[in-house]
Amino acid sequence: MGAFKNQRITKFLEMSKVLIWSLVLIVLVAADDYPLPFERDFPEVFRGQTSRSGEEVYRLPTNVLPIEYDIFIDLYFAERAEKPFSYDGREYIIIQALEDDVTQIVLHSNVDYISTISIFADGTPVPLIADKPFELVHQYHFLKINMVQPMLVGLNYTLFISYSSTMNEGPMKRGIWRGWYIDENDVERVYATTHFQPYNARQAFPCWDEPFFKAVFTLHLSRSTSYVGRFSNTASASVTALSSGRVQDNFLPTPKMSSYLVTFLVSESFQVIAEDKSFTPAIRIIGRSNAIGMGNHALNLAVKMTSFFDDYLQMPYATLNPNLMNDHISSPDWASAGTENWGMVSYRELHMFINPRETVVSAEHYSATLISHELAHKWFGNLITCYWWSNTWINEGYASYFGYIATNEMFPQYRFDDHFNNRYLQASLSYDSSASTEPMNHEVNTPAQVTAHFGTISYSKAASFLRMTVDIMTPETFRKANQYFLRTNAYEPTNQYDLYDAFMKAINEDMSLAPYSDFNFTEYYRTWVNEPGYPILYVNVDHSTGDIALRQTRFFLSPSATPTDQVYPIPITFSTKRNPNFETRAQYMMGVERMVVTKDAGEEWVIFNNLQHGIYRVNYDTHNWEMLASALKNDHDSIHHLNRAQIVDDVFALMRAEKIAYNLGFQILDFLKQDTSYYVWFPAISGFNWFRNRFLHLPEVLAEYDEILHEFLDAVITELGYDVPQNETLTRTLNRFYVLSFACSVGHKGCIDDAIAKYQTYRNGNPVSPNIQRHVFCQGILNGGYDDWAYLYQKRIDSNNQAAAVQMLRGLGCTTNQQAIERHLNSILSEEVKAQDRLNAFTFLFQGDRGNGRAALPFIKERIDDIRKGVVLAASFNSFLTNLASNMDEEGLVELEEWLQTNPIPEASVGLNAITSARSNMHWGTQNADVILTAARGSATVFLPTTIVLIASLVALFLI
Repeated sequence: MGAFKNQRITKFLEMSKVLIWSLVLIVLVAADDYPLPFERDFPEVFRGQTSRSGEEVYRLPTNVLPIEYDIFIDLYFAERAEKPFSYDGREYIIIQALEDDVTQIVLHSNVDYISTISIFADGTPVPLIADKPFELVHQYHFLKINMVQPMLVGLNYTLFISYSSTMNEGPMKRGIWRGWYIDENDVERVYATTHFQPYNARQAFPCWDEPFFKAVFTLHLSRSTSYVGRFSNTASASVTALSSGRVQDNFLPTPKMSSYLVTFLVSESFQVIAEDKSFTPAIRIIGRSNAIGMGNHALNLAVKMTSFFDDYLQMPYATLNPNLMNDHISSPDWASAGTENWGMVSYRELHMFINPRETVVSAEHYSATLISHELAHKWFGNLITCYWWSNTWINEGYASYFGYIATNEMFPQYRFDDHFNNRYLQASLSYDSSASTEPMNHEVNTPAQVTAHFGTISYSKAASFLRMTVDIMTPETFRKANQYFLRTNAYEPTNQYDLYDAFMKAINEDMSLAPYSDFNFTEYYRTWVNEPGYPILYVNVDHSTGDIALRQTRFFLSPSATPTDQVYPIPITFSTKRNPNFETRAQYMMGVERMVVTKDAGEEWVIFNNLQHGIYRVNYDTHNWEMLASALKNDHDSIHHLNRAQIVDDVFALMRAEKIAYNLGFQILDFLKQDTSYYVWFPAISGFNWFRNRFLHLPEVLAEYDEILHEFLDAVITELGYDVPQNETLTRTLNRFYVLSFACSVGHKGCIDDAIAKYQTYRNGNPVSPNIQRHVFCQGILNGGYDDWAYLYQKRIDSNNQAAAVQMLRGLGCTTNQQAIERHLNSILSEEVKAQDRLNAFTFLFQGDRGNGRAALPFIKERIDDIRKGVVLAASFNSFLTNLASNMDEEGLVELEEWLQTNPIPEASVGLNAITSARSNMHWGTQNADVILTAARGSATVFLPTTIVLIASLVALFLI
């Protein structure tokens, strides 16, 4: 333990490396989407950094600490004709020097214009250097203030800054931005709001814009009296009448928190559309004026999840700060799914307004986990937060874990405990299997690195790590550790060591690791937090003795990846045919490369990693695989559905990694022809599609492959049917949604015929369940004409539900009608499609039919600058080019390549690389088509190797 703790200084040095600040920002997720006593004993590494070199120049020095901000922002919409949609600001910041000889204050600023800067100490002006009182370093968004004399340590200084800036148009660039919607009277309404995570508060006001710097924020907003809807982190303290028909809202001070958690919304007609006043503060859903009655579902979710966290953490939300609100804002425009601003969580509207007549069950599922995720952030992310974005996994991993596990406690009908694997674990295993993946805790510097860290590793792997840790230390000890973690570090920035200390304290008190005598929890924690990847467990069973030889090595999806000697401490659980316990508490802890466990002697199948709770894949000797294949074929229900899903997920990965032969892999997968479980078919669809996407350029191969897939699909389609009956389980409804979408996409005649018929019924004014609309809309449009497309187009324009509108947008992309394609492309770049939807709208079109990319090329060539502006972010435009190339045939790739080479655009290299990747996928499909088709055709064949072959295969397995 001492050696691990001695790494603190080294790790803090790593965390103090730099961030190259720029406007470029794209956050993926979820949800994706924090207070410090001044007396905190700062680690020495944060001191004395006024002399820095190398990359460290991009991070703020920590010799000055902000304590309180008093911020005045005057918002102007269209009423100021000479400078519409702008704001003037002035702020008073109380600061203290943490070291001697500080003559330069460095903070962040990315506003348009700074007009005045002055500093006071006890009301007396502090002189600034006359010829250079301040300077701006635009590359890093630094504002440097130069004083004549050094600051006195511990003395309060007041920094005053006045400035002006412009609202961004739409949500993608964050900062203070303006959005719009059409109200119940068909009038366009405008609102202004904020999105600061992770580093865009500096666009709204100069500040110390790193999560480490905590302060109290008091906000004052002035506006025209016509903008009656105004909300912020805290309750309103008073309203002041100003001249010229303006008023100023004065909000109560926030708790100490990071700058990116500050937020507000000012609108013409946003209002409370649902609330529960039995809580203090009241839990409120806030939305546009024509959304009355649409927030009740979200309110129910927020109420029950607030109750859960209050009880589970024993730190009720109402006790965190008396000024905080518990508001949930539904914004028509939002760059991500949700953002955890303290007191005023903001969501994209489509995730908040759930209407069973219009909302697909997958959206309902996601809404529940999203609200729980954001509520979890009020403790894990706001009450405590990361020192630096290298530790993002603590914030997002906890929120993701509770998004499913906690919600399952309050809404068992969703079965979120079982959905966790599909949503998080399997996504993590897929992403984390490359040689270039990063550990959960790793150094990030540039904006691209920071925003990329808000992704699969921080959300999915971290959540899976926490669940695996719960199984090891028990849920009771984990709960106690969480309470220690929050209480010990409340209103402070935290890191992996603080969480480790809380875990160890609870573990030692409960002696919860006593069953594992040789288990080193310190090494377990260090490895999973600080090392990339995960292992594959090779299992070799000697049935005559019951000995099971285990060997682990890091798993790489690429067969050509260089092996490593990394060993991962993993929980070992297993079940057998005679003892199908499927318990998730670790039977053993494996912290070495090889070990042997035992079962009762005798021939029977074994399955390791019960319910797929451990972060590892499993590969068995051939004989055990064959016994599993036989058991699955004869009685798949004898094996738990989550382990059947694990087998499917692992087998596809093992075939791609060349760890098992295709004929054995498809022999195992043959049970899918009888199994109808959602959990099993979710990874199966992903695996089948991976192969299929590499056969798209081979019509004969594709046709045969699709026919084979139809055989796999027959039983599950027969079981589910084409219609959505009342009162069925949500998981069954979700299964039909994905299975039929897949079946129609691979040309299943029954699915296509039914979808076309339902679309014609829909055109005649009869409703179609939202839970089958995806494939019904797509097939109706794909197999219809321009009039069919135009009908759905108008339905989308008239819709008042964003979730339904997105379903329709996806369906519109399935057209192959040239007139419809041209109109659709123009509509994407108009206000008919919001900025945050444009990239998806293009992608839906490219994926709708393989010829659509080429059909769109003339428009793309002509409007390339408008497309770049329309998707807003450079990263989004790069994705546009990548998605275009990824969904093209060879003729389209040739045309695109010639255009990029003869008319080079700045991003041409991105497009050319995507073309190379697309051709590589085609080449792989050409090279492997015969062997895969042969294996898939013979999937049901019983393969009984001779003893010699069996022994040879076992030897080969353990020599890999």
